[in-house]
Amino acid sequence: MKIKKDLSGLDSFIQEVEDEINQDLIDAAHKAVDTQKVRNESSKKTYENHTWNLRNAPGAAVVRNGEIIDLYVPADGEHSEAKAKTEDLIKSGKFPQNGIVVADGMEYASFVSSKGFDVLDTASHVLEREVKENVTTNIKVKWQD
Repeated sequence: MKIKKDLSGLDSFIQEVEDEINQDLIDAAHKAVDTQKVRNESSKKTYENHTWNLRNAPGAAVVRNGEIIDLYVPADGEHSEAKAKTEDLIKSGKFPQNGIVVADGMEYASFVSSKGFDVLDTASHVLEREVKENVTTNIKVKWQD
């Protein structure tokens, strides 16, 4: 007896799964950044902004197969320099082959974080929660400042 296999359509099915995973990762990254900008969900202190650059600078990139497929830095128009610094930091930094990078491009972000303030902690927390709840793949989560 001879069995004949028909695998037509398998490639398009795999692409649909990849597209769905990518969209889930993008949605999680956007939600993490948006949450970071408006509230503190971490155990760290809330930073009192004077210029609002630090609060406007958070961004994220979704990386698949070593390429950034989505770069999200939703700074308002008054903070275009903060946005540009985060975009530059993400693009010039090292990122995982597959995963999400969360960053704040302001030069003093690490210093503020080291003093016990929430700079990217909420975004990291939200991102991990969203990925666990909504994405069923092995993706690395990394944040940099």
